Amino acid sequence: MLRTVLKTLEAQLHEQQMVLGSLRAVCLEQEREIAKKAEHVDSLKRVIDEMNVDNPSPGPSHPRPKKQKTPAHDAHNSVAHQIRKTASSILREAGRPMTQRAIKQKMDEIGFVIDNEKPVELIRIYLNRAKDEFRRVGDEGYIALD
Repeated sequence: MLRTVLKTLEAQLHEQQMVLGSLRAVCLEQEREIAKKAEHVDSLKRVIDEMNVDNPSPGPSHPRPKKQKTPAHDAHNSVAHQIRKTASSILREAGRPMTQRAIKQKMDEIGFVIDNEKPVELIRIYLNRAKDEFRRVGDEGYIALD
């Protein structure tokens, strides 16, 4: 009977150690992410200080018009819709997160052509805008939401 209790306690201890190890890994990942963001913030502060944002120089008399963003949900025959539809199919078939570069490579393999100078960037933009269709999973890439 005591051996049974001992085995149960050992199993519980092992399980708690595994959970603690997982939590440590999550904390380490969060610390890395925080450090990256802090470094990015510091870099932006330096750039802003160099630009002297408080005393901006007069800009051109005619500012350039801003580019129109393509909405995340648009016509079914639009490039954005076709990219999202194809990416969703690729991600579901893969069953795992994929980076936009890996998605583009798979699109190339199946013959899906994106007529753009920066197709990988375009994939990232369209997937990020469709927050109800895709989610970014850290550095692993994107997953398709059901």
